[in-house]
Amino acid sequence: MTLTDFVNLVTETEQTHPVWFDLNADKTASDRAIVASQQSLGLRFPNEYVQFIKKYGGGYFAFSIVYSLDNASDFNIIEINKRKSSLHKNYFLFSENGCGDFYAFKIVNNCCLPEVFFFDHEISAWSKTNYKNLFSFLSEVALAHS
Repeated sequence: MTLTDFVNLVTETEQTHPVWFDLNADKTASDRAIVASQQSLGLRFPNEYVQFIKKYGGGYFAFSIVYSLDNASDFNIIEINKRKSSLHKNYFLFSENGCGDFYAFKIVNNCCLPEVFFFDHEISAWSKTNYKNLFSFLSEVALAHS
């Protein structure tokens, strides 16, 4: 799914289900904040994540949460990844399901791959999902409820 496809889906969903977007989102990320964060972490974010945080910020997003670069947020991606470092050696957490499980991008050669991985806390194991990128993940997890 491309950014254009995703934006169109979000716009349509906001029109048909505006209440899904009533919770305040985190602040959008600037290019400067994105570059500084990537340099600080020593890794590169997937393009879809960068596009998402620049347009939507993060935090509450319909039926999901996307970690953001907003320093004032409870969903700050850098702080969460520091706190949860013991469970994600080669993964960069970007979301959770509220039940102790996490969604992440796998890190290879200091680059986050676009594919989405899932951490099941009950068995302490990672598995690859069918989501090719953040947009396909959010289209099903955050926006596909009727």
